[in-house]
Amino acid sequence: MKLKYKILALNAAALLIMLIILGPIIIQMSDNYNLSNILNYLQSQGDYSSIYIEQYVLNKAGNIFEVPNVMESDSSYLCSYLSKNIDCRVQIFYGNTLLGDSEEILDNNITIRPEVEETFRGNRAYFISRAKNRTLYFATPLNIDGRYNYSLAYIYDLTDADNMKRQNINMFIITGLLAGSLSVFFSIFISGKITNPIKDLTEKAKLLSKGDLHQKVEVQSNDEVGELAGNFNYMADSLRKMIHELKDEKDKQKNFFDNFTHEIRTPLTTILGYSELLWKTDDIDVKDKSLFHITSEGKRMLNMVENLLELSRLKRFDFQINKCDTNLKTLVEEVCDSIHYKLGRYNIQLNLKLENLSASVDPDLFKQVIINILDNSIKYSETSKIDITLEYNEGIKLTIKDYGIGIDPYTLENIFEPYYKGDKSRNSSIEGWGLGLSIVKEIIDKHGAAISLTSEKNKGTQVTITL
Repeated sequence: MKLKYKILALNAAALLIMLIILGPIIIQMSDNYNLSNILNYLQSQGDYSSIYIEQYVLNKAGNIFEVPNVMESDSSYLCSYLSKNIDCRVQIFYGNTLLGDSEEILDNNITIRPEVEETFRGNRAYFISRAKNRTLYFATPLNIDGRYNYSLAYIYDLTDADNMKRQNINMFIITGLLAGSLSVFFSIFISGKITNPIKDLTEKAKLLSKGDLHQKVEVQSNDEVGELAGNFNYMADSLRKMIHELKDEKDKQKNFFDNFTHEIRTPLTTILGYSELLWKTDDIDVKDKSLFHITSEGKRMLNMVENLLELSRLKRFDFQINKCDTNLKTLVEEVCDSIHYKLGRYNIQLNLKLENLSASVDPDLFKQVIINILDNSIKYSETSKIDITLEYNEGIKLTIKDYGIGIDPYTLENIFEPYYKGDKSRNSSIEGWGLGLSIVKEIIDKHGAAISLTSEKNKGTQVTITL
């Protein structure tokens, strides 16, 4: 069963249960209230009538002993008079004898009713007949001068009360039908408000599952359905972003593979070429030259494998760095001492401006970062000097700046990608595998730090690490 019909059935069932339970209770309470008012009315009229009859009889009787004669002769008159005032049938009994009745009767020997018998015990009593047209029988004791005991009985027709009860039932039925109609209408309306967005969401989800990622549902409310629609839109946006990232990653992997094959082809071609030459020549000089190039290219390939293994190790999610409190000024000075001879070979002047600062880093990995950055500047920038600055400025900043040929903007965007190198470096005879800055980026990320690289053509390049 669809959710729309479930909501409709639930509301209809709830309304039906409410009508079945509350309807009879409300109708019965209303009927009891009417009967209670009628009974109170008859009780008050009984008190008034008892006083009236006693005064009437005592005034008419010559003495107290004539009271029975007066009651026997005038009971019918008294019943008729009281009946006009009370608007119901009135009877007066003496023991088992009916002395008077507001209605004409053919036989005085009638059966004494239970409520009349109860009055001769000094109690008021009543009962309601359960016939189709109900009747209320009420009787109250009638005592004259404390000596003569009679019974004053009222027979009250409950036709008006029954009519009111039937009207209440009819009204409740009409109200129930009206409420049911409204309930069905609003259930359809509200269920539509709930199910239409869900239906739209389902259709959009089907299209999304088929690869149409440009699906979006309209958020029409702030309830759970609106929240679901918002989460669907967020999921669709995340999927689009994820797939875009996967495509970028795929392109990067393809570029990585293309660059890798390009890089490895050169040393392999050289090794194979000189290996074949060794078989064909007996010239000692040629053999020595061939062995030299084979060894050199083999070392280059070994260096490439080592860098690949290092990059792979850094990219593992479970790789842990060993941080400790490290004096950065001392660490930078040690790195500069280690590359002193390489700087001299390229005629590069090194300028240091270092504050005495410490930070929690992995000293070995951080040395590798500085060495790789300096090595790139030395090999590729064609600079004559390099400035290294260590200072505190909204965090610890290490800046390495050269004044060489710079990097073009397109190359700058991809500088941290594995095996990516600018055209100049790729075509040059300078060794390099394009992995140094990728390793640098991974190490910096593992430290939770940031690295930025800015460059201007023929003005130089600046690398800034912020801890």
